[in-house]
Amino acid sequence: MFKSNRGFSTIETLFACHIFLFAALVIMPAYEKIMMGKKEVRAKLEAYQILHEQMNEAFIEGKKSSVKKKRGDNTYVFNWSKEKGCVSYKLQKKQTICFHQVAER
Repeated sequence: MFKSNRGFSTIETLFACHIFLFAALVIMPAYEKIMMGKKEVRAKLEAYQILHEQMNEAFIEGKKSSVKKKRGDNTYVFNWSKEKGCVSYKLQKKQTICFHQVAER
C-alpha cells in the first residue's frame, strides 16, 4: 500500500539539519548584539537624564554636589570637576559623559 512512499533520505535530513543549525548560529549572536546595543542606549539615555537633572540643580540652586544614583541595574556617579559636570556608569566598560557649565556674561 505504501511502497512508493519511502520518506526522507539521509541526505535530505542532514541538509535540513544543516540549514537549521546555520540559521541558529547566525541569528542568535546577531540577536544578542542587538539586545546589548539596546541596553547601552538605555544606559546612555539615563546618564544624560541624570546629568541634566544635576546641571539644572547646580544652575538653579547653586549646589554642586557629587551624587550616586541607581536606576535599574546600573549605578551612575555624578561628579564636578572645575566647571564641568560628569556622570560615569559601567555597563560593559566604564563610560563617562561630561557637560561644561557656561560662565555667565
